[in-house]
Amino acid sequence: MEGVVTPDGGRRTRAALAEIPARLDRLRVTPLQPLTNTREQSPSLPAGYLSPAPSPDELLIQQRGRKRLPVTWSPDIETKRNSSFQSTIRTPPKNAGRHSPQKLGVTLRSTPRKRLLLGDVERVPLTPEKIDFSDLSTPQKFKITSPIKTPPVKRCKIEKTLELRGPIEVALKGLSPTQLINMIKTITYKHPDIEDEIRREMPVPDLAPLEEKLNYLKSNIFKGLPTSRLTSKTDSPAYSRVSTHLVAFKKCLVEQGKLLVESQHWESVIQYVFLSWSYVRATPVWDHQAHNAHRKQCFRALLNFCLTALKKGDLEKEFLIDVQDKLQSFVSDSEEVQTCLKQVQGLLQE
Repeated sequence: MEGVVTPDGGRRTRAALAEIPARLDRLRVTPLQPLTNTREQSPSLPAGYLSPAPSPDELLIQQRGRKRLPVTWSPDIETKRNSSFQSTIRTPPKNAGRHSPQKLGVTLRSTPRKRLLLGDVERVPLTPEKIDFSDLSTPQKFKITSPIKTPPVKRCKIEKTLELRGPIEVALKGLSPTQLINMIKTITYKHPDIEDEIRREMPVPDLAPLEEKLNYLKSNIFKGLPTSRLTSKTDSPAYSRVSTHLVAFKKCLVEQGKLLVESQHWESVIQYVFLSWSYVRATPVWDHQAHNAHRKQCFRALLNFCLTALKKGDLEKEFLIDVQDKLQSFVSDSEEVQTCLKQVQGLLQE
């Protein structure tokens, strides 16, 4: 029960379920209405806070709308549209059995791009029984031209010949060995008399540049060794520091020897062997026998060069005697020197 004050100033009571007076109807809440313009009702908020403006890309998408078919009818477009739904791959057969091998990841339908590229090309039957190979025009019927254009192949430039105005020895310095060989070969072909004169004037190969390279690479080996007195210069750590220099030394020695062998200057080949042998002998002898493989390979390569020169070269006996004396001093470095000594002795007995 709740007391209510009357206009007379008295006080009366009313029941809990008594009717609410009509003057309290003002407390009713009206239903929500959609806001038409939020910026007018809330001018203090910044622009685009409640409803941000669409981006330019979104406006273009809204204006573009759905893609429509062309108004004009074209037989090419209709044929292309109908052919795009046809698959160029045959429908696979039904499962032959449970244990039949199946390739995973193989798509049975062609991709849209492949259908577009092959839309204008004549369809080729994939089954060989449908192709008549007796017809001579069959390859022309099923010839497929790729729609992708390949760039044209660049033509090789023809070597230009310039008219020389300065000294010829200056111009020859800029040519490679291959260019010099081709030039001399062309001249001797045109003028055969000049070939005999070139053979008479041809000097012996100069071994000084070859020796200079070997000396430089050998010095790099000793520069890489440790300089401390407390560490060994022939152990495994020291070898690991100069292993790359040993490989470079062996590579240079073999390449220079092969070049002389190909030139067939046999006396120069043997002289190069004697010259290089002293540089190989000067390389360090390592504590671990496996680390001396480069040293043994260099000795073996030089002996092969020497043996080739002895077999193919027409050497004089005086020169062979000098070769025999020097080879005997190399026996302590490699046991394979005996093969060259036998070859020299056989040539001297003839």
